[in-house]
Amino acid sequence: MLGDFEYKRIRSIEEGCLCLAEAAGKASVLAGGTDLLVEIRNGLKSPELLVDCKGMDSLKAFHVDASGSTIGASVPLNRLIEHRGFHTTYPALANALLSIGTYQLRNRATLAGNICNGSPAADSAPALLVLGAAINVTGVEGKRVIPICDFFAGVKKTTLKQDEIVTDIHLPDRSNVRTAFRKQQRIRGHDLAIVNVAAAYSRHEKTIRLAIGSCAPTPVLLDPIAVDSANTDIFIGHVIDVVSASVSPISDVRASANYRKAVLPILVRRILTELMSDGGGS
Repeated sequence: MLGDFEYKRIRSIEEGCLCLAEAAGKASVLAGGTDLLVEIRNGLKSPELLVDCKGMDSLKAFHVDASGSTIGASVPLNRLIEHRGFHTTYPALANALLSIGTYQLRNRATLAGNICNGSPAADSAPALLVLGAAINVTGVEGKRVIPICDFFAGVKKTTLKQDEIVTDIHLPDRSNVRTAFRKQQRIRGHDLAIVNVAAAYSRHEKTIRLAIGSCAPTPVLLDPIAVDSANTDIFIGHVIDVVSASVSPISDVRASANYRKAVLPILVRRILTELMSDGGGS
């Protein structure tokens, strides 16, 4: 048996927020359901109410233009990955999404769901952090915007209130910034990250931004690092030292802390070498 719960298919965001408020923390929002339904089946979550928002047209909106990108909470990952303009403007995020699950799963899974799950290993999180994404949410008290750097609160925890629903994710235009994503996992194919890293290199501002996942209770965004292009090897070594001092990897069922400490500098070196090379990155 999957679970014992009530099911509500909402017709408006406001209706959904009221349902969540009345449930007082005992409800879950259903969009793609690829994480939620597995957790219910495995006994990790036992909601008394599922609030289904998949049928709302406003949450299916997706566009990319000169001002950036807006991604509705119900937009499946494959729709983003297969959009040429999105892939060109946000290659790190597109590649991160491509590493999530199988093609069939990505037909259901959503970007909003990937971050609302609150996993430190979420593959989209480091890319969203270096891109400076903003999360638009609605609750019974109205709308608000949560910067992605303030969204994660711990393992499987976010700063969403009990009555709030993510409506969309906004990405600023980053077509003039090179970005890249790297992931280390246990097996080929689809698997959760042992370590994942995203970086954004701005030649105009002469800075590098790095974000690391699966090495702390939440994904970690580093402060911008000024680029010293006089000696790339020395600069990359400096960045690795900064990264090593900024995270304290843990041991879990996927890898030991020592393994993560060994892998992380390798991924950082590869990603920076790609971004800072002539014609590297995107």
